[in-house]
Amino acid sequence: MDDSSARLRDDILKAQEIARKGDLFTLSRDEGQRIAEEGRALLDKLDALARSCLVIGLLGGTGVGKSTLMNALAGAAISSASHRRPHTDAILIYRHGEAPPPFAPDPEMVWREFTHTRDAVRQIILCDLPDYDSLLAGHRRQVLGFMENVDVLIWLTSPEKYGDGTFYEFLKLAPKSEHNFYFAVNKADLFFDGRSAEEGFEEMRRVSVDFQGHLRKVDIADPAIYILSAAEAFNESVLSSWNQFPLLRQEIFRRRDVKEIQAIKTGNLDREYARYLERFENELVHLEAMHDILTGTMARIREGIAEDRSFLQEAVHAVMDENVRAEVRLQVEDSSLLAGPGYGVATFMQRWKFQRQPKDETEEAESLGIAAGRTAQVFQRRIEYLTNTIMSGLMRKGANPAMTEQVDQRVNPERYMARLEEKIEGEVASRFASARRGSHIIFRSGQYLVYLFLLATLIFALAGKESWQDLYANRSLPSLLNFTFTAFYNLFSPAGLAALGSYALINLFAGLWFYRRYQAVIERKTNEIINSFVRDLGDLWEEVADHIASALEEYDRSLGMTARSLRELKRNDPSKRIHQTGQ
Repeated sequence: MDDSSARLRDDILKAQEIARKGDLFTLSRDEGQRIAEEGRALLDKLDALARSCLVIGLLGGTGVGKSTLMNALAGAAISSASHRRPHTDAILIYRHGEAPPPFAPDPEMVWREFTHTRDAVRQIILCDLPDYDSLLAGHRRQVLGFMENVDVLIWLTSPEKYGDGTFYEFLKLAPKSEHNFYFAVNKADLFFDGRSAEEGFEEMRRVSVDFQGHLRKVDIADPAIYILSAAEAFNESVLSSWNQFPLLRQEIFRRRDVKEIQAIKTGNLDREYARYLERFENELVHLEAMHDILTGTMARIREGIAEDRSFLQEAVHAVMDENVRAEVRLQVEDSSLLAGPGYGVATFMQRWKFQRQPKDETEEAESLGIAAGRTAQVFQRRIEYLTNTIMSGLMRKGANPAMTEQVDQRVNPERYMARLEEKIEGEVASRFASARRGSHIIFRSGQYLVYLFLLATLIFALAGKESWQDLYANRSLPSLLNFTFTAFYNLFSPAGLAALGSYALINLFAGLWFYRRYQAVIERKTNEIINSFVRDLGDLWEEVADHIASALEEYDRSLGMTARSLRELKRNDPSKRIHQTGQ
């Protein structure tokens, strides 16, 4: 196998592997498998290039003399008008009796085969294709399908028919390389019918130039055109000077080694591969467009994280209404922070609240779930907003529907919510646990000092000025006993009872003051918990947004890998090899 065939094989294998692995994002797996099977069919055709017979097809309109040209090429009457009747739509195949058929035509195709013994065309199989201007639509598809088996096509016309538009429409449909086309204007003797030699040559030149112009309009840049008379070539031993049949026969029948024949066939297979590659080129267009869209989308997500964080924190603050704050406050309340009368006031207030608004144990146990559940709802709405923004942006910018659906599966909010709810519950529990660990030593110590000072003041007031001055001056046991007895004795006097009442009222006011301070401490702790919780939720949102952006980046990387493979296929442009093999 020559170098061009080896390169083509490598390219087909690469394309087939991309389709087989399911790396085509715009196609379903079944569609990818069908494309892989088409690649397998191309490889089978490439493997068949070792056959040495060259297959030549003759194609033209009604009455242009294809049978006559075929006989002239073979040098004997291997074709006759009887072969074409009554099968006017049949493909006629002429091969040497010892040459094996190089292909198996489609069973639905109407074709007939004839063998001959002309050694001059032993290595050439001639195929007389039906007249293109008499084909029905179904027969036309069959003929175009059969052309895939043909190596060289001779497009035959005549001075009367070379301008027929149907000829050029059919030419554009041919699945072959134009560098393996030969064009012949038969019945050139008509140019000299009733004209002088000079006028005949001028008319021949005019038709040749006009014919070339028509061919260029259908992208045949440098057509090989032969002006000839097949009837003269078949019947006469001496040909006219203008008859270019010998040049056509020399070109067609020159001996070619296997490598040259393979080059011609590879040129045709290159054309089929180029059409096969169009599927991948469409995929590459979608990949590049999606990459551009995703690049902008990911940039907007990362740029908007700070704004989304602020919005989310405000939304969480909004759902933390007084009921939720009350539940949070209930979780952090700790009456052991109070001492003495303050503790009594707290106990009384708690019982009073309980009597006015009784709560069962189940409702108290759900306080954590209230905060977590409402926060999860805020998260879910924000994630849905972000994903809807992403999806609407893709659809608005015309992203491929199949790829849009794949992105939707990757950024689906349900992928994040189960894990998010667990994290949110963990954050709530962590905030409450850290709040309960506070000791507030200064607050406690301050209460004990105040109550001790009030008690000392009461005792000194009951003992009187003389007793505590004597105790201070003597500092003896009798003085201490006198001080104690005097204070106890005066406790039950009218002045002592008044002092005791004052002491109780002052303690009550002190307890109320400390209870208010306790409420402020609880409120501050509640705010700290909520604010800390909201800050941590901001970090959690950044993590979620980063996960979504990372999912898009991962998808974009997978697109990039396939795009690089497709660009590599595109760089191996088959049209360049087509041009080279057609030289």
